Amino acid sequence: MGAILVLTPLVVAAWPAVAAAIMGAAASMGFAAATPTLSEEETTRATRVETEIENSEVVAEQMNRGEKVVVTKDDITVEFGRDNRGACTVCVTGKNRAEKELRKIGEEIAGRVVQQYAYNKLMTELKRRNYSVVDEKVLQDQSIQVRIRL
Repeated sequence: MGAILVLTPLVVAAWPAVAAAIMGAAASMGFAAATPTLSEEETTRATRVETEIENSEVVAEQMNRGEKVVVTKDDITVEFGRDNRGACTVCVTGKNRAEKELRKIGEEIAGRVVQQYAYNKLMTELKRRNYSVVDEKVLQDQSIQVRIRL
């Protein structure tokens, strides 16, 4: 007997869990942790795209609005944070990059963050309930298939 479970999570967590998901997803795409280093002049010349992570609401007791996690890869900087409404946002900045390209990067990394968060939540819950993971596969479309023993 088998079952297929498709998760489309509503991300509600303390900031440390979300920050861990961000760093895991970013690392899988070749990004590294950084601090904002662009000067005001460089920022005005760079293309900047900001989007809200779909299906997410971050309730972060340990994070104030306006705090950010910043990752970089080559000339691309990605900032994750909370906006004034408390929603999780992704802002991608890159010099000599098209808005469409930056938006695609932002959507991909945001999707991976949600996936990483959902995966970690699922594994924690399975462990808490003493279920055994029999097999895990990352499929071509980057979805993760997990088989468990009840």
